[in-house]
Amino acid sequence: MAAAQGRDSTIAGATVPSAVRDTLKAAGGALGMEFRGNADNIITAEFWGSGTMYSFGQAFLPGGEWPASKVAEYHVSLDYSAPMSMRVDYVRSNPEGQIRGGGGLPLPAPQRVIQVVSIDGNTRTKFAWNETEPGGGTITPALAAARDRQFQFWTMTPHAVIKAAVDSGDLTKVSKTASGTVITFPLADASCRDANVFKNTPDCQNARLLLTVTLDAKNLVQKVETRSNNPVLGDMVIETIYSDYKDLSEAKSGKVFPAHIVQKQGGFPVLDLNITKVDLDYPSIYIKVPDSVRAAAGQQLGFEPVKLTVKVDANKVADGVWYLTGDTHHSVAVEFKDYVALVECPQDEPRAMAVIAAVKQNIPNKPIRYVVNSHHHFDHLGGLRACAAEGATILTQAANKPYYEKIWTQPHTIMPDRLVKEKKKGIIEGVADKRVLTDGSRTVELYKLTGTNHVDTMLIGYLPKEKVLIEADVYTPGPANAPAPARPSPEAVNLYDQIQRLKLDVQQITPLHGRLVSIDDLRKAIGRSSD
Repeated sequence: MAAAQGRDSTIAGATVPSAVRDTLKAAGGALGMEFRGNADNIITAEFWGSGTMYSFGQAFLPGGEWPASKVAEYHVSLDYSAPMSMRVDYVRSNPEGQIRGGGGLPLPAPQRVIQVVSIDGNTRTKFAWNETEPGGGTITPALAAARDRQFQFWTMTPHAVIKAAVDSGDLTKVSKTASGTVITFPLADASCRDANVFKNTPDCQNARLLLTVTLDAKNLVQKVETRSNNPVLGDMVIETIYSDYKDLSEAKSGKVFPAHIVQKQGGFPVLDLNITKVDLDYPSIYIKVPDSVRAAAGQQLGFEPVKLTVKVDANKVADGVWYLTGDTHHSVAVEFKDYVALVECPQDEPRAMAVIAAVKQNIPNKPIRYVVNSHHHFDHLGGLRACAAEGATILTQAANKPYYEKIWTQPHTIMPDRLVKEKKKGIIEGVADKRVLTDGSRTVELYKLTGTNHVDTMLIGYLPKEKVLIEADVYTPGPANAPAPARPSPEAVNLYDQIQRLKLDVQQITPLHGRLVSIDDLRKAIGRSSD
């Protein structure tokens, strides 16, 4: 970093007080970073470790901790030059003891996961994709994950945190508190702002995240904290805590790195890593954006990135019953004489609003009076506030009601949603073991699903006249004509057993993931014959 010229100095092309320059220089120096102008000597980085990963928003009990899984061979490759890139490669496996909660648990076998993000040095366009082999194998675009992965890029290591503070230039501030020196800055570089006004473009969505970094007495980064919008929790706190700094390089280069990294979201850990090896001495890292990922982002020939659209396909499965698909999470709309009952407003407000529009298009001139929420996992809960703002009464398992009422009082100031904008509170009613909706002609029966380890508050729906079952997560059908799994899913087995216990005459199943199937498909999946 440039030497002081009186009171002020230059960082990232902006004039900043010397106190900011000196603090960033001291924090970087404590890590072994050496500055020349605004550049430093940490160009690439790699680290390895193991620990525990937690599935955010997938607790067994409403308000409970996120369920854990073990992670091994955790390997992160970071390139801080243009294009800035990160590859995270690890093996995930089941935890010890009883397995309860979502997040794909229990895993049928250890699962290798490779997640990549790359940020274009000129346009700041973010590309995200998944791989089956590092730098190859099957490439799957993951555009919706690009923003979160960019945030991870800047907070995965304390070195990246200091680089981000430098990039924010004159927007970086320093203060002294009882906890130590505090650095605050928006997660944005000069390309995301005109003067001090942030650009409202897709590639600058993280620019409104204000990071608060706490340094310890040795000027080492102790914690970085921010608040980000979450459709369920509103202004959600995200923390990364670094501790037990050591020189973990084989060459013992004098550059230190935290041997323990903990990340938290919504008050609970999402990642707890013990680092065993680090390379900060220019490891060779080259991450190229695959052509298929560029094409998916609309980036070939320099075109602007395409806007991610929400698709809803309406399929009539019985008279007055619509299966609303088109993405990973589905809904079911049931027409009554004077109103509509909608099962599931998943994911987030854009998905919920698209589902509501599809209901109005296919069942016009009838209000959505009830919305049935299958369970409290965040991917099935995220659009519920939008549906409450529509005027619908939310029906959820009784144990969810106090939790929902609590989290719905939390502020949504970062990205105010429809419920906030329309100044509504929403109506939530609990379903204990059973509830029946009927107009004398059509009936929907709601039951609490017992015996499941996925979640303690699951509701299933049953239409006796149409012989249709509605369920989420406990049975996700595979492709048509696929062979039955070698080991039947315990959750699918339990679903079938509960269907028998409740004496439900099911012919069709409308899963809220997957495809429309028959009861025979479920029998085949669990190795049962017709009872």
